[in-house]
Amino acid sequence: MADAEGQRKRKADRLVKKYLSEAKKNLGDSALFYESLERAMHNYLRAKLRIETTEMAKEKIAQMLEDKGAQTDSITQFIELLKSCEFARYASGASNNVAADYEKATLVITQLDKQL
Repeated sequence: MADAEGQRKRKADRLVKKYLSEAKKNLGDSALFYESLERAMHNYLRAKLRIETTEMAKEKIAQMLEDKGAQTDSITQFIELLKSCEFARYASGASNNVAADYEKATLVITQLDKQL
């Protein structure tokens, strides 16, 4: 109980890893891949920023990450990745490079984790 914050962060880290590994398993199915990737990114934000899904406007996310000390480049990459996920999921006929987006996601989440 004394380390409730630490336990919450460890649990969140496990969830992010779970969803990222789920996304990796779905590299062959772009719809499932982007759904899993978006879920991983949202869970990461919930854990690090204590933000609810209803508060996940990109401008608010960017401001909160900046307030926590994240670098502008990492914030931009994270927001662009969120946009890529949304575009791939909701635009018909969208063709994206899922492998590149997976690598980008793991890189940007690792960068943000070090900065926050």
